Parts: sequence; C-alpha cells; structure tokens
Amino acid sequence: MKDLIENDEIVLDTSGTECPIPVLKARRLASELTNNTIVKIIATDPLAEADFQHYCEQSKFEYLGCTKVKGKIIIRYKYKIYI
Repeated sequence: MKDLIENDEIVLDTSGTECPIPVLKARRLASELTNNTIVKIIATDPLAEADFQHYCEQSKFEYLGCTKVKGKIIIRYKYKIYI
C-alpha cells in the first residue's frame, strides 16, 4: 500500500485514479500509520484537494496543505490520534 518513504513522509501515489479511489487508498493506508505520521498524496484528479480536505475533517487528521506541480496535485496531512 505504501509507495515509499521520502523525507520522513509516507508517499501514496494515486495518479491516474479518480474520486473516490484516492481517498479509499488513503483510508486503507490509515490502518498502517502511527501517530504524527505525515502522508504525502500525489494525485491527478482535480477533485482530490477538496476530497482530502473533507476526509481530514471527517477523520480528525491535520490537513497540511496542497500544492500543484507539473499537472500533479500534492496533498499533505498528518495522521493524528486524539485521545
């Protein structure tokens, strides 16, 4: 499920997939994460930014932002467990 670890971030490349697949892959990845892990999503779906903002709100994860580079959408969020 994890593509690779880069700069202490888990990178999940969902390029070429459309809603809801990127979020579904991220949900599956969540079961493997530890507290305060940063996840970097690479997406091409234009709806990915809004989808992940909503996903983070619903899951209580910390949305760190989104950038667009050469046709790719790079989304970062922090997996946080609130006790």
